[in-house]
Amino acid sequence: MAIVGLVVWTCTVAAGVYLLLSSTRPGAESPAPPAAPVPVTTPLADSPAARNRFDPPSLARAKSEPVPGLRALGEFIHPLLGIVGLGLFIGYVLTRTWILGAVALGVGIGAVAAGLSWAFVNARAARREVPDRYAMSLPPRLLLLHGLGAAVTILLAALIVARV
Repeated sequence: MAIVGLVVWTCTVAAGVYLLLSSTRPGAESPAPPAAPVPVTTPLADSPAARNRFDPPSLARAKSEPVPGLRALGEFIHPLLGIVGLGLFIGYVLTRTWILGAVALGVGIGAVAAGLSWAFVNARAARREVPDRYAMSLPPRLLLLHGLGAAVTILLAALIVARV
């Protein structure tokens, strides 16, 4: 059963890598329309507008998010936890050390949580009125395959850890 879990985890990682490489960013192809001229006003020295007036657009967008930096954190931590969990599970399959399987299961659950939060943040960014060129557009079938693979992987890892 451990080999089956390893194969399912590997297929889930492969689907995730394909998702990451084939994701499209809708606004990346088209340049932004020119902005209308805005009258220049000088903010007061202590106001928030004065402190933020030199912020680039990406920083201003990140500051306006409910949890700033959550999308970037999810984009980094989800693949990282998935790869670390896969490595730990490979170690479990090779050595049959129970603690490696339990730690791999915990890391896999963390990867699922990070992936779900990343998906929700991307979905919220895609629904905004202003198109966000950093929001990913993912194929739904492949996203469903990746999610089902993750669910089966966690189920198999839980059964393996509980059986030992």
